[in-house]
Amino acid sequence: MLTFTPGDWTGADWAANLLCLLVAAGAFVTLTRPALRESAMWRATVTPLASIIGSGFLVVAPLLGTRFGPYALLAIALVCGLAHLVGGAVRYTIAEAEDPAPDDRTLIALGHLARILLAAAYVIAVAFYLELLGAFLLEVFGHQGIGQKIIATLLVAFIGLFGLLRGLHALEALEEFAVAAKLAVIAALLAALALYNARLAATGGWHLPPLEHPIDIETIRTLMGAFLIVQGFETSRYLKGAYPAELRITSMRRAQWISAAIYLAFIALATVLIGGFEEVRETAILGVSAPAAPILPLLLVLGACMSQFSSAVADTISSGGLAEEETAGRLHRRRVYAITGALAVALIWSADIFAIIAWASRAFAAYYAVQCATAAIHATRACRKAPALRYWLLATAMAAITLLAIPE
Repeated sequence: MLTFTPGDWTGADWAANLLCLLVAAGAFVTLTRPALRESAMWRATVTPLASIIGSGFLVVAPLLGTRFGPYALLAIALVCGLAHLVGGAVRYTIAEAEDPAPDDRTLIALGHLARILLAAAYVIAVAFYLELLGAFLLEVFGHQGIGQKIIATLLVAFIGLFGLLRGLHALEALEEFAVAAKLAVIAALLAALALYNARLAATGGWHLPPLEHPIDIETIRTLMGAFLIVQGFETSRYLKGAYPAELRITSMRRAQWISAAIYLAFIALATVLIGGFEEVRETAILGVSAPAAPILPLLLVLGACMSQFSSAVADTISSGGLAEEETAGRLHRRRVYAITGALAVALIWSADIFAIIAWASRAFAAYYAVQCATAAIHATRACRKAPALRYWLLATAMAAITLLAIPE
């Protein structure tokens, strides 16, 4: 249970709290301006951005901190760099191989395989995101148990029915609001951490944490699993019916740059907190963030809920586009929203989400391997030697992650 004791707050604590609230309010107002919300570029950017900065954002610091200590920033830089390269392969398929020739059996078969893998991953991810949202809400009140499944079920039903009745752009409006709230909380978090780092530096208390564990094979496998924290950029690939290829390519690239900047800034500023992490839990950041600003844990609960909700909406949206493409328009995306919700509810009540999320992680990695292989085959046929080699290497890396990664 989160507890707050304002009577114990110092003047510095009140100043940090005020900074958090002002930054969060300013960011939220900026991100919900009508001019921005009406921008096609922003709407197309929001879906991949919502997926990339999803459930992994708050767990990335304890995950990399406990494993890599002072090298956590280097670790997230490697993960983001690999994600950008894989995103380049997906963008290549959008530009060059999105509509293979009717007699091109290889690319058509790879396309079917990719969509099957991703469809399974999306259903599991939606259930996982919303059950974790329920867990965060219950933790505020010190409760656990079946309540998080009930909360998740209600949210899944809401998203599925809302999408069925209102369609893509109405779902996007929900997503934009949730992403705006999430980014506002992240802005407040970064501001508070920047102030905290400055105060530590001014008093001589800033120092890098020690490396508690040797970097071994298990650590490297954990880093491979961390790649899945920044997955989600592929959602742009399945907005074909709503946005042209050039816009989807540009918005995906923009979403990856924005998310990479956020992850790098967060890990750089959170390095001083790394010594406080005793275990890898998504809620671990709540306990160690209070020294930066006592109000931060409460804001982070809000941010976590908005993060999970927006990620679930983003994957629901993409599942609709994926199924519409797979069935050549015979199955309308609105119906898929409801179907995805129904399957997610069944999963919530029939399985341990924390066990099967490992399979979802592997499904995402396998999907990326197929997408990279698709780009590599097309580039090889087009005699583009350098891109072909790059995409074959990326396909191999994604296959290795599928088989060897340890998802946390």
